[in-house]
Amino acid sequence: MGQITSKIRLRDAGITLLVLFLAFGISQLLLPKTGVENNSALIFAAAVVIISSLTDGYLYGIAASIIGVFCINIFFMVPYAEFNVSFNGYPVAMISMLIPALIVCALTGNLKKHAAEAEEREKKTRELYEMNAKLEKEKNQIEIAHAKNAVRSNILMAVSHDLRTPLTAISGSASYILSERKAEIPEDCAKMIEDIKTDADWLSVMVQNILSVTRVNDMQKSLKLRPEIPEEIIGSSIAKISRRFPASKISFVPPDDIVLAMMDPLLIEQVLINLIENAVRHSGSVKPIEISLEYEGGKVRFLVRDHGRGLPEDILHQIAEDSPVMVERRGDSIRGMGIGLSVCQSILKAHNSRLYAVDAGEGTCFYFSLDAAEDNIYDEAENIDC
Repeated sequence: MGQITSKIRLRDAGITLLVLFLAFGISQLLLPKTGVENNSALIFAAAVVIISSLTDGYLYGIAASIIGVFCINIFFMVPYAEFNVSFNGYPVAMISMLIPALIVCALTGNLKKHAAEAEEREKKTRELYEMNAKLEKEKNQIEIAHAKNAVRSNILMAVSHDLRTPLTAISGSASYILSERKAEIPEDCAKMIEDIKTDADWLSVMVQNILSVTRVNDMQKSLKLRPEIPEEIIGSSIAKISRRFPASKISFVPPDDIVLAMMDPLLIEQVLINLIENAVRHSGSVKPIEISLEYEGGKVRFLVRDHGRGLPEDILHQIAEDSPVMVERRGDSIRGMGIGLSVCQSILKAHNSRLYAVDAGEGTCFYFSLDAAEDNIYDEAENIDC
């Protein structure tokens, strides 16, 4: 910055000296032709105007005015080559030349200042206009994105609701045939009906997950959390899983103390259903699935542990990084696991929480924490003994 200022000052000084030198030279050329009545005063006044226009501030214009007055007195007024104010009218003439030169200098400086201010205002106006246009464009893009999301959500919800009814009917009809008419149909047909029921139940879960994610996306900013009893949510989840998987074994021992947790009960129930169903479908173990609750430091922690084959390393890594779970298809044995865990992550994120999974040696332990009704602080990252 200092170097730039020095260069500007040197440039302005050079311009001042050059213009004054030209004014002096022109006056010298005109002196032999005009005699005593020369036009040097007008020439130096024009030089002051030029210098004031080409330099910054008032300094160089004022200096040029003073230098011009002295040059006129010494070189272009009798006696030549001598500064003299003894002749009648010389002091008045000098003052008369200096004052207009200073006024011209000031006026030129003001004009430059006003021009610079006008240019700055124009620049700011242009920047504001561009910023306003950019904001308007971003606003339109946001509105379009919101409209697209709303349309997509409405379509998903409409399709999901329309699918649930026939899927429930298919599953119910298959269950009735298997329970009441199994003895009347061939074994291979019974196996096909069991597969129909299994697939219908799986599709019902997928539809419910889509509805849950759509609801989370629509209500994330306005999700109303209220105190709920965790034991009731767990009991409801176990009852729904038991109806769909009668052979499943689920163990839950309620804690001695009842602590309310802040949650949306339907969404947290969906999280538990997904975790328990994943354990039933994919663990490959007949041992009971263990569900437990822990309370510490203002947090209620939900744990779902199975004793099966465990999760692949890539899925454990994705959950540890809190990134959407992408399951590489290895056959139908793990279909639905990825979307189920991703739904859990989305729901918990809306609750200012997240999903964790640890290798428990034999099987996998999933857990997550919700705020208790009382405000305390709890370290979520501490080691979990499943």
